[in-house]
Amino acid sequence: MPPELLPAIALILFIASLIQGAVGFAFGLFALTFLTLLGLELTTSVPLLLTSGLAQLLVGVIKLRDHIQYPPLIKGTAIRYITLPLGIIALGYLTSTIDKSQIEQLVGALIFLIVLTQIIIRPAPQQNLHAFWTWLAFSASGFIAGMIAVGGPPIVLWVMAHEWTNRQIRSFLFASFLTTVPVNAVVLYLVLGDEILTPMFYGLAFSPLIALGSHLGVKIGHAFSTERLRSIAFGILAISSVSSIAGPLLH
Repeated sequence: MPPELLPAIALILFIASLIQGAVGFAFGLFALTFLTLLGLELTTSVPLLLTSGLAQLLVGVIKLRDHIQYPPLIKGTAIRYITLPLGIIALGYLTSTIDKSQIEQLVGALIFLIVLTQIIIRPAPQQNLHAFWTWLAFSASGFIAGMIAVGGPPIVLWVMAHEWTNRQIRSFLFASFLTTVPVNAVVLYLVLGDEILTPMFYGLAFSPLIALGSHLGVKIGHAFSTERLRSIAFGILAISSVSSIAGPLLH
């Protein structure tokens, strides 16, 4: 990793952790976009974000631990662990006929349509959703994470459909993303081998700065109403999905 890029990388990770601390997600979506603009390869950025993201997830979970909804967290994590390998297998088949950027475009278009539908129809959040939606959201999250390493949007949509408080929403997102770190690390090592170790070390070195950003972000996030938090989340998802659709067209 070029030493001259380290200050810029540190700034990107700090801002990404600040955003995730405030809204409960978007660390990877924000950081990966700007790290790519810096010229880092995915084989460097993804392991870097895995270990650097660990710090901000731990801060979020610890600070909001009393608000975590554990039964759906355990069920959702089990479903994601089942479908993530299926996504990896599907990627192996699809890459022989479809480019990875095209897969990202398809997923981005689907997420954008779902967000647009939510904004137009504005369904009232429910205290409990039918089991079908839980299985659909978390299986889709695991499957998409296996294919393109971005499985957060289905979970965000599922969480935002609940009549939960600001702290319940953010705590669930922090905890849900944290539970996938071990399996992501194993998969990365099986796919990339020892080359992930150096960027993972850099990620750990950035941890104090990222923990500070997450700490400040969590405090900022307390000021948001649940409805404002929901609007911000939909906005971030819409922007990221449009980016997935338009990105390959601009290259």
